[in-house]
Amino acid sequence: MDRPALMDLLTRCKEDKSVRAVIVYDVSRLARNRLDFALIKQTLHKAGVTLISATEPIDETPEGQMLEGVLSTVAEFFSAQSARKVKANMRRKAESGGWPCHAPYGYRNRKEKLPGGEIRAWIEPHPEEARWVKRAFELFATGKYSVKTLARKLDREGILVRTRRDRKTTRFHHAHLEKILRKKIYVGIIEWGGIVNDHATHEPIIDPDLFYRVQDTLVLRSGSTRRTRRHRSLFKGIARCDECRSGMTIDLKETSTTKAIRYLRCRKVHKGKPVKCGQRYFSEEVYAEQIERLVRRVELPVRAVEVVREKLKQQTGEETRVYERARGELERQLGVVRGRRQNLLLRSLDDNPNDGTGRSLYERVRTELADEERRLMRELGRLRLRLERIVRIVKMALEIAGCCSRAFLADEDPDYRGLIARVIFSEVRMRDGRIAEGVLHDPLAYFRRWAGEKPLERLADLASLGAPPKSLVDGCAKRPGQHVPLSMLRRDLLHLQKTLTPEQEADIESCYHELCVRGLLPPYS
Repeated sequence: MDRPALMDLLTRCKEDKSVRAVIVYDVSRLARNRLDFALIKQTLHKAGVTLISATEPIDETPEGQMLEGVLSTVAEFFSAQSARKVKANMRRKAESGGWPCHAPYGYRNRKEKLPGGEIRAWIEPHPEEARWVKRAFELFATGKYSVKTLARKLDREGILVRTRRDRKTTRFHHAHLEKILRKKIYVGIIEWGGIVNDHATHEPIIDPDLFYRVQDTLVLRSGSTRRTRRHRSLFKGIARCDECRSGMTIDLKETSTTKAIRYLRCRKVHKGKPVKCGQRYFSEEVYAEQIERLVRRVELPVRAVEVVREKLKQQTGEETRVYERARGELERQLGVVRGRRQNLLLRSLDDNPNDGTGRSLYERVRTELADEERRLMRELGRLRLRLERIVRIVKMALEIAGCCSRAFLADEDPDYRGLIARVIFSEVRMRDGRIAEGVLHDPLAYFRRWAGEKPLERLADLASLGAPPKSLVDGCAKRPGQHVPLSMLRRDLLHLQKTLTPEQEADIESCYHELCVRGLLPPYS
């Protein structure tokens, strides 16, 4: 309905009384939606203009009007059917590792016609745009620039900006830069229409290590962690009402001109819907004293940290051996692909250059081998990165678990204490002025289980026999220690790799570096 020429036609029909009819080739050329067709027909009817189809017998008779309605319905059906086929083909291409639509910034669309008449389409790095994408990632990873300041810097340097018909400005906007910095397509991951495919066929532009360092920086600078809060509290983001599971919020009540009492109260909203809850206001100090005791109980003893550290070391050694075997297999496959490419090149030199069929087959096989080589190289790079990253995060979380109580008492700043609390707890549930339960984040919950050997039975105080494995409850009974095999530890590490969000990883890293600055932990090595 917003086609410029159609708007001009309807405007002229309203204003020019000499227009008596509008002639179309067929109904589908005017509209492929019944509602749009009805609105256009009504507009023409009010203007006293007749609609005529050059190829269809429609008129103002009842029979003609019925045929007109049927034809508009058929046009809508064929349009919807065609759209479904196109969407299915695009989805199939994304699942197979190809980019199904217009190339994003940094890439360009390419296509060729194969001998059988089929069209092969793909994307490849744009020489100029890819250079600017690399520069944007490298500069932002230094930590010296915000998204806005970096966008202005790149604009001054003359970054190439794509022109569009609906865009009136050619300036490089910071919103566009933020989208670029978050797109996983630059490391060879397809994200389209709910599909996530790690085995893309296009050539990546950005090294995975650089990409994920940029993601960490974006998370640390996101509004959720850096915005100015009206009331600072260590319970922000983790406090939950144990009665209705709503979030808890801070309220201030001024008792005099110089004194105010801070209260924690239930918001009485769960998953966006109001709920009934009988919880009253309670002073924040009441809960703060309790969480101090809870953090003391969470802190792992020195012996426990040593045991878990040794297990991680053994597991890392085992994973390194697994990595070496996997790398050897990938390198073997890579050697086979490169050997086939070499043989293909030598064979092409012996073939008749005027043989079109043979030449086309050579180009197709060469392209497939090149795609396979890029995929193997990308998988080889990601293999080591995944292992090193999750082990680094888990080791940082272990060191925090070994000194969290001392660190928590070192400073009363709400933001500082809140960062430690977010690393330890996924949520703290409150009821009737007491902390009913604290749910540990996965790394802390796993440490508790990994250290549960018989010489460390006092760690059993951390959980009751009947409580959920991640929960800490006041007054719980002791449970006997248990031996945790390395196979279970390996499974937990794989689970952490999938479940730890970038926000949680960023909190762990930020907390660890904060404790290093305060001298509570040694620098990570």
